[in-house]
Amino acid sequence: MKFLANARKYAGKLILLGVFVSLAVLLAGCELPTTTEDNSPKETTMALAIQATVSARDNESQSESDDDAQSESISQTAIAESVQATIAASQPTAETITQPEPTANTEAQPQPTATTEAQPQPTATTETIASDVSFDEWMKSANILVYEDMAGVFTISRYVEEALDRMGLDFVDVKDAMGRYKEQLLSGGPGGQGWDLIISAKEARGDVQGEFYVYLNDALSAGSSVIIEEWQLDQIGLGKISTILGRCGVQYQDNWAWDPLTSQLLWPVDGSNPIHHQPNEGIALTNPTGYWSGADLGDFMKLPPGSNATPLWVARVNVDDSFLTAVSCMDGQLIIQTYSTHDYGYERVIAVWQNYIYNTLYARYQRLHK
Repeated sequence: MKFLANARKYAGKLILLGVFVSLAVLLAGCELPTTTEDNSPKETTMALAIQATVSARDNESQSESDDDAQSESISQTAIAESVQATIAASQPTAETITQPEPTANTEAQPQPTATTEAQPQPTATTETIASDVSFDEWMKSANILVYEDMAGVFTISRYVEEALDRMGLDFVDVKDAMGRYKEQLLSGGPGGQGWDLIISAKEARGDVQGEFYVYLNDALSAGSSVIIEEWQLDQIGLGKISTILGRCGVQYQDNWAWDPLTSQLLWPVDGSNPIHHQPNEGIALTNPTGYWSGADLGDFMKLPPGSNATPLWVARVNVDDSFLTAVSCMDGQLIIQTYSTHDYGYERVIAVWQNYIYNTLYARYQRLHK
């Protein structure tokens, strides 16, 4: 009887070994699911098969001695651990999972990009002007944007606003509101047609700098005419405005401050320039008011070799390439003024601004009329 029991025991072990070998072969030849969820179908089926086999082997061993049962338990534990190790070894890991190679028909997936929000940029206008539309007629409907920070100074009138009103021109007036100014600069103009003229009059020692000169440079590239009043080149001349200065062909020369009234007279350069004659004649900025006396009067510009900029006003007699306080450039598309508007008499300055506005609009008209 003992011999038969031992025979059955060893036969059972051989059966179990055959089952486990078969399972290992099956695992080696089959692809297990890559899911990480519990109770995957193949693992559940395999576990049930192992459990049934072990249960059957236990039923056969119930009549064996305690020593045999203890030995059998140890054997089954070792076998179970071996099966578990086989299952674990067959599972794909994060390191061994490979992605399918892209084929010619595989659509490329978009790659993550920087999250910096892109600002809308003005585009070059496609507007044209009919050949039978005169400049004076077109000017009445021009798209004009005005920032004038003197709007926040309630003890004195706004000269740019007055100049436009006297010319009978409509304009979008953001006064000294920088948020609205930025919004309008980025809007692309009424109906997306672009701005015909942008006036950026920074006189009240305001904060226009940095990004605003990026937007103004973009507007120039889109074809808008631009007039800039900027007294702070000594502090921001190497910043964003430097791109505009380079396009204009001028450089910062020196800060202008503390000069007595007798040294604040401005002289026209090249008296034949239309900006000194249209639509107003006989303008002379020789009546300084001293409004900003004792403070920063503005800046001086100079022309580097080879510059195509046209000097307009100069603070020193018989000089035409330095001590400049206003220039025209880019075929009349851009005017830069570095003196302070309210430092000169009311009527003369309004006449100067009207000439600036008229001539920069005319430059815009000529570009659209081609």
